[in-house]
Amino acid sequence: MKKNAKYIIAYALLLVTLAVNVSMPLFRVYAQNEGLNNGQTALVLASYIVGMLPCYIFLGGISDRIGRKKIMLLSVLFSLASTTVITFHPAVYTLIIARFCQGIALGLSMGTGTAYLTEILTLNQEEHPATQAANIASFSTAIGFSGGALTTTLLIIHEFTLVPLSYPVLIGLTIIGVLLMLFLPDLPPQGGKVMRLPYFPENALPVNIGIGVCWAVTGIVIAIIPGQLALIGLTTYAGFCLVLINWTGAFLQPFIRNFNPKKAVQIGYLLIPLGFGLVILGCYLSVLLIILIGASIIGMAAYGFSYLGGLAIIANIGGEQRARAVSGFMFVGYIGFGIPAIFLGYLSDALGIVRALVIFEVIIILIGLYFVRKVKYNQL
Repeated sequence: MKKNAKYIIAYALLLVTLAVNVSMPLFRVYAQNEGLNNGQTALVLASYIVGMLPCYIFLGGISDRIGRKKIMLLSVLFSLASTTVITFHPAVYTLIIARFCQGIALGLSMGTGTAYLTEILTLNQEEHPATQAANIASFSTAIGFSGGALTTTLLIIHEFTLVPLSYPVLIGLTIIGVLLMLFLPDLPPQGGKVMRLPYFPENALPVNIGIGVCWAVTGIVIAIIPGQLALIGLTTYAGFCLVLINWTGAFLQPFIRNFNPKKAVQIGYLLIPLGFGLVILGCYLSVLLIILIGASIIGMAAYGFSYLGGLAIIANIGGEQRARAVSGFMFVGYIGFGIPAIFLGYLSDALGIVRALVIFEVIIILIGLYFVRKVKYNQL
């Protein structure tokens, strides 16, 4: 079973991330049904942080203490709960509960899954286990983040419903995943305290900030751009932005795995303002194609260069604390994903969507100019 364990762990990570975005194409619809504005909608989107942050801040080493298998299984059960809740009561306030469960699932699984994969690959005597684990984890999660959204988008374009078939199908797939995970090897835990803060290795700040900036842009595209698309009668197609963000990065990963990780993070810093600039231009001109091209370029950075390069760097320099180090990496990423979108949501209500996006474009350009050189010269 150890030979197949890496596939089951990858499937578990896939299930967790599928649950996160399976309802995203209907997110704006649920919000509009309750009359929420952009800022309020962004708050609902970011509600999963309430579940996630305690996991990243206080429980980064929990799998070291009680075992990887138990924590991975628990995370998949939380993702199952999230999909079940929104299936039986599809409304924006129920979505808050679902997002909370998704936050716990992500917070528990990302660092644990990468560490679990590394240990399994090491036992199987495979080459470069840390880098290979990062590759498997990043590919599985990138496919998962977009796979649910794509399926739901295609289903509601064909026939609109508040409970598309993708919801119950995901419930079934997750139950299968839970059963498969029961056969995973239960490796001896490393031990240590349950409540431990995330670990930020020396000189890792530019890498962590890189993923924070990239995921901030993706959060803004997911939370705010659907409002602009609604103004031009294209609400249904908002899901394609999310799909392109995730799948573009996933598609590129096999081609960039041989890149120097530092170079990959630098490229991410350069691509993210380019892609976001095109999204802004598309919103200003009300041209869907330009928005989608911009979303694709954002995806190259967020789930391609910055994500793969950054995760590989962190997994390697984290050493024996790699689970906590990856938790720190993901913590910064998800802070970026949630918090800026809230501020931009309210700012767009006050100034207009395009003006708010331009302000954030200037900010990420300045951040990129400062950190892109630091990535090159830091001892990573």
